[in-house]
Amino acid sequence: MRASLLLGLALASSQAADAQILMSQPESRSHRGGWGFDIAAQFAQPVHGFADNVRDAWGVNSSIGHHFRAIPALGVRADLSFLNYGNERQDVPLSSTINRVFVEMNTSNNIVVFSAGPELAVPAGPVRPYVHGFAGYSYFFTQSSVGDDDGGGSFASSTNYDDGGFAAGGGGGLRIPFTTRRTAVSIDGGARFTRNGSRSYLRSGDII
Repeated sequence: MRASLLLGLALASSQAADAQILMSQPESRSHRGGWGFDIAAQFAQPVHGFADNVRDAWGVNSSIGHHFRAIPALGVRADLSFLNYGNERQDVPLSSTINRVFVEMNTSNNIVVFSAGPELAVPAGPVRPYVHGFAGYSYFFTQSSVGDDDGGGSFASSTNYDDGGFAAGGGGGLRIPFTTRRTAVSIDGGARFTRNGSRSYLRSGDII
């Protein structure tokens, strides 16, 4: 299981708008319902068995949500998260025969989580707490890529190992809204807990 801390910025239109491992609602949208979009930096802390092998992870989370006009406190949201929990970089020969030409090889250990579910939020006020539950799919994968050792970008990549399956959890946080004439913006800080079940995965240094 993993606790994820997110601090994000959300925009909304007032018209519409065992390995275990965070949107904002402005006043105009809260009272009338509508769509909102959020993107946030994310830090994740492994727990239980996963914490024995992985210290932490960093990434980004994006979400899209809709609150209903008839019941402004009730909404639905979908989240897409990307987390990286390890990188290895080394200079290696391009091949065994072209051994005087070196390229940079990067191996990254990553997690992608897609989830969706209901959300309850305080629809008005200067500070608006919210809670949400979700279910979805988590995908653990290790990928290696090679590129110019001067940082010119990668030209080949391969997935070394992957595993995925059902994920579920819940979270909550606080939104602080700022409104303009046409667009509503909020600062959002929150956390969530995701249970991924059993996964097979690689750590930094596992590929020799």
